[in-house]
Amino acid sequence: MALLCALAILPEAIAQHHPCRLGKFNRTVTITDRSLPVRRAYFGVRLTGGYGYPSHVRYARIPLAVKATGADVAISGLFHAPFGQHFYVEPQVEAYYSMLKTDKRICEEPAAAGITEAELRTVGIRVPIYAGLRFDVGYMREITIFGGPQFDFRIHTAFKPDVDSQIFHGTIKNPLYGDYGVDLDLRGGIGYSVGHVFIGATYTWGIAHVTRSDYGAKQQRMAQISIGYDF
Repeated sequence: MALLCALAILPEAIAQHHPCRLGKFNRTVTITDRSLPVRRAYFGVRLTGGYGYPSHVRYARIPLAVKATGADVAISGLFHAPFGQHFYVEPQVEAYYSMLKTDKRICEEPAAAGITEAELRTVGIRVPIYAGLRFDVGYMREITIFGGPQFDFRIHTAFKPDVDSQIFHGTIKNPLYGDYGVDLDLRGGIGYSVGHVFIGATYTWGIAHVTRSDYGAKQQRMAQISIGYDF
């Protein structure tokens, strides 16, 4: 009988002194109660697809179109730094490729030159720095709400109107300010994690142009959906 009792309490005794490592959560289970998860820092990756629709688009100081729309794809890495049970900071580095096309509402000067639409394809790096809150909603499941500033470093923007007009002819080959630039945005969103897997959605608002560039928009806007893995 004594041997049976010892075998019955052995697993609980081991759990009491040895925490179980479960991905992002380190949980310690005792005989009397279950403790709160102990958070740890970790790295992660994200694959993101987005839809951009900036307004009042210009190129080389010339108003181009009322709006442009198009797809955006990105891959990013992150570092998650927890502060207590619910708060965290998460900087990310995101490489992206954006494909925008102007709508039919072309501005007066390019329309007079025969331009009906134009494409703007951009390669760049975004650096969002999130501060967030997380809430446990089940075993190894959590919801996160996050937001913060984002720096958008446009490395190269290729501009291609449907007509080789003289008003843009010189600046396409020799950009006035440069086809690169830096913008400051505000980006926020919500996420849901199950174990190591993350899915989320974000929205980006343009705040200011840090440097001048040939491509510009009065209001940068983008909605994105992400899927990722946390190590």
